[in-house]
Formats: sequence, structure tokens, C-alpha cells
Amino acid sequence: MAHKKAAGAAKNLRDSQPKYRGIKLFGGQKAVAWNIIIRQNGSKYECGANTYLASDFSIHAATDWIVMFKQKNFKRFDGRTYLKTVVYVAPEAEVKVEKKAPAKKVAPKTEAKKEEKVEAKEEVKEEVKKAEVKVEKKAPAKKPAAKKTTTAKPAAKKAPAKKEKKAE
Repeated sequence: MAHKKAAGAAKNLRDSQPKYRGIKLFGGQKAVAWNIIIRQNGSKYECGANTYLASDFSIHAATDWIVMFKQKNFKRFDGRTYLKTVVYVAPEAEVKVEKKAPAKKVAPKTEAKKEEKVEAKEEVKEEVKKAEVKVEKKAPAKKPAAKKTTTAKPAAKKAPAKKEKKAE
């Protein structure tokens, strides 16, 4: 007999430490020299200007500028080409950031233009109605009555009666 209670094996109690991978600085953000831009496993992202690749494939900024991303074609050893994202750090003069214009209040001129458009549409509708009134609806023309032909069959002609010969 067993002297200890049977215990199940603990198989699922181990867990690895998180690696915290991913993009740390996005496009348009300012990078300080030696900052980590991307932590990755393998070279999913390629290094561009003013960046370098560490031994664990993380991409670091080499200078204090703005982080930028772009797509670039790469050629494999078998001749196939594919798109890969390149990370680079560019000076602020090269960054082409389009700023949105602030929302403008509707000027009275535009309101007047809208009113003119509405009035023009109403005039067009009135003209269409007048054109419809001018076109009088006429009843369809009646076809002349066709002459009725009798389909009665002519009387059947009787065969002439045979003359009887007198017997003498």
C-alpha cells in the first residue's frame, strides 16, 4: 500500500517572461540618440539611414531626429521581389508632414451660393412642370372597325339525282 497520497504532475505551471516586442517610436515622433525604435524577433523591419541593428534585432536611433517609415522592394536570392518596411531617422527639414487647416466658419458668401443653388433647382422643377402641362395627354386613336366577314360555310352541293330508267 502507498504511504503518500498520489499527486498529479504539474505540467502547465511554467511561463516565460514577456519580451515586450513591437514598435516603440512611431513615424513622426522625435527620437533621441540610442533610443530603441523597434524591438523585434528576426529582421521584419530593415534599418535605414541613421539607425543600426542590435544583436537581438532591435533597431536603435543613431541621431536625434524624427522617425520615419517607408516601403521598399527587396530582392531575394531566388529572384523574387517583396516589400519590406524600412525604418530611418531623418532631420526635421526632410519630414513632409501635412498639417490640417483649421475648420473655417461658413462665410455669408457660401450661404448665398447655397441659396442660389436651391433657387435654381426650384426654377428647373417649375419648368419641368410647365412642360408636362403643355403636353396634353390624348386618348389613343381608335382603330376603324374591321368589316365582319362571315365564316359560314356555303351550302353543300348535292349530287344531281340519278334519272331512273323506265323498264319496258
